[in-house]
Parts: sequence; C-alpha cells; structure tokens
Amino acid sequence: MSGAGRGEYVRLAPGVMLRRLEAPCLYDRRSDELYELDPTGFEALSRCNGRLTWREAGLEPEFLRDCLAEGLLELMPRPAPAPLLVPQAPLPSLRYLELQVTWRCNLACRHCYLGPARGVDLPVEQAARCLREFEQMGGLRVLISGGEPLAHPAWPEINALLADYPLRRVLLSNGLLLEKALARGLWVDEVQISLDGLQAGHEALRGPGSFQPALRAARLVREAGLELSIATMAHAANLGELAELGELVRELGAREWGIDAPCASGRLQHAPELCLRPEQAARGMELAFGGAYHGGGEGMACGLHLCTVAPDGRVAQCGFYLDEPLGRLEEGLWTCWARRRPVALAELNGCRDCAAAADCGGGCRFRAPGPLEPDPVMCLLHGVAQKEE
Repeated sequence: MSGAGRGEYVRLAPGVMLRRLEAPCLYDRRSDELYELDPTGFEALSRCNGRLTWREAGLEPEFLRDCLAEGLLELMPRPAPAPLLVPQAPLPSLRYLELQVTWRCNLACRHCYLGPARGVDLPVEQAARCLREFEQMGGLRVLISGGEPLAHPAWPEINALLADYPLRRVLLSNGLLLEKALARGLWVDEVQISLDGLQAGHEALRGPGSFQPALRAARLVREAGLELSIATMAHAANLGELAELGELVRELGAREWGIDAPCASGRLQHAPELCLRPEQAARGMELAFGGAYHGGGEGMACGLHLCTVAPDGRVAQCGFYLDEPLGRLEEGLWTCWARRRPVALAELNGCRDCAAAADCGGGCRFRAPGPLEPDPVMCLLHGVAQKEE
C-alpha cells in the first residue's frame, strides 16, 4: 500500500468533513457523496487532523487504502495540522438548506410559484449568520436561490461569504446575468442552470430571448471549471423536446439533469394550458439522470432533511410552505428547525406497504392532493397504479 509503514502523517483531504448525523458519516463535498461509518472508523478519522501518523490515528491498513483510493485522506511526510470540527446535528438532521437570497428576478416565468418579482433581499449579515448556524448544525449542502440570486444588489458580498464555509455550495440561476468574469469568480462548487426545453419550449415558459443566454451560461460554467447541473420543468410545450434536450444536456457535460413537474401555484395558476396530467409528467421525469436528493429517508416523507430561508426572514419546510413558516431567521435556524414535524411514510395512504415508498418518499407533499395522500406523479413514475376514485 502506497505510504503505509513510512510513518506518514494523515489528515482529511480538502473538501472532506466528518458529520454526526443520524449515524456517523464522512461527507465529500466535491462529489456530494455521503459515507456512513461504523464507530471505530469514525473515531479513527476524527483523529486525522495532520498531527498524527495513520498508525497513531488508529486507521486499519485496508480502510486507509480505501480512503486514499477515494481521495478522502491525504498523507504527508511531516505534521501539517488542520482544524477538524465535528458538529452534532439535530434530529432529524438538517442537511440541505435552500437560501433564497432575493425575490428580485430578471424574468417573469409563467410557472414561478413565487409570483411577481419583488425588491426583497436577504441582508448580507443575516445570510452570514444563517450559513454559520447551518454549518454548526452539521449541514452538508446549501442551495443559493431566489428569485435570481445574481440580481441581489450585494451579490459580490454574498458570493464572498460562500468562500468561508466547508459546505457544498450550489448556485441556482436562470443564467442571463452570468458573464465570463463573474463565473470565474464564483465561490461555489456547482451551478444549476434552468433549461426548460429547446428554444421553443424554454421560451414558452421563460419568455422570448431567454434560451440562448441560458445555453451560453451553461457553457461558461464548464469553462470556469465548475460542475454543471441542469434543471427542467416538464410542461405542455416541451414534452416533445425532452429527448433531444437530454442529448444537449449530456453534450454540455452536466453531472445531473433534474426534471420536475411544476405545482399549480403562483403564476402557473394563470397558465393552465402549460399543466400536465400526472401520467404525462411522469413520462417526462423518467428521462432525468444524476440525482442530488433532498427528500425523505428513514421511513419518513419528503422534506425530512431540507428547509428554506426566504429573503424576508421566514424559515419554512420548503419554498412552497412559506405561508406556514416554522419561524423567523432572527429566532435562530436551530430554533425554527426544532418546530419541524416530519410526516412518516406509514401515515400516508397507500405508502405503508408500497415497495417504492423508500425511493420516492411519498413524493412532493405540496403536489399531493391531500396532506396524507401520495403524490400521483411520483406513484406513476415508480410504476405504482393509482386507485380509481
């Protein structure tokens, strides 16, 4: 084994962190991989701070070999201490934070659940406090969203904040404001660009002239050395384009293609002609690949590990539930999260004995026809027949 037996000092590789979630874990923010550990491995890795050799840390040779092969540890010929903090997460753990930094937007998308754009911005100091508390709670991934986050009047300060936190940082953008210099200066690991079809389908949702700038932005992300993901909303004007769009997404080098069906809220209530039947939505969504997941787990429904912070300071279980907030950011993220009451899959009608329930988490709670009903789109996506009314 390379390095073994020569007394090398060991520490976690940059971008790798330990977390005490429901189980002890190792998280690699570079790949967005979460590894569950046994207590022995966790304790050994918690001593890998650059002060000890791998033997002194208590690493088994085979375990060390595996960690080196995955790039999770690095070996050095002399001590090179690095801080190693291991926060204790609340239960359930808050792993994914959507931070809506602004409700300003340069588009008026016909499906936007937030409705008309507004000049409401999350103050930089509140964003900093929120990120700090999220890290202290054992958070993994922060999704910087809006509105259009690049439209925040203090975007350079928001961007600079992101450099200080060992979280996976994902920027969600429509791409229209993303220029080459800005892309190269982003302190994020990944940029998610919205492409809602080829030109006709995309612009049916987002307006004339919006497709080519979004496509250019996706290419700029890759040129800047950042990971790219693509988000698509399936709607009536793009269903026939999705197969060809998938080829384009792969050509762009995206690590993930997320396809979802919009909920009939906000502006979409005034554009019913864009809505799909559940079976149509499921047919489109099955083309997706990759899959950063913010859903359920451990026998619980969607949203178990996610919350949203809005620009006006409200904290909610997700962006669709801002009218039923858990509290306000000034109370503290931990305080608000403690009010979260997750739904068990066993409480949902038809999910208790469903073989697909663990994968879909009962689907979107907002899209479901009732608080204890499964999401019909996800049922169809997983091949589960719907009962006749």
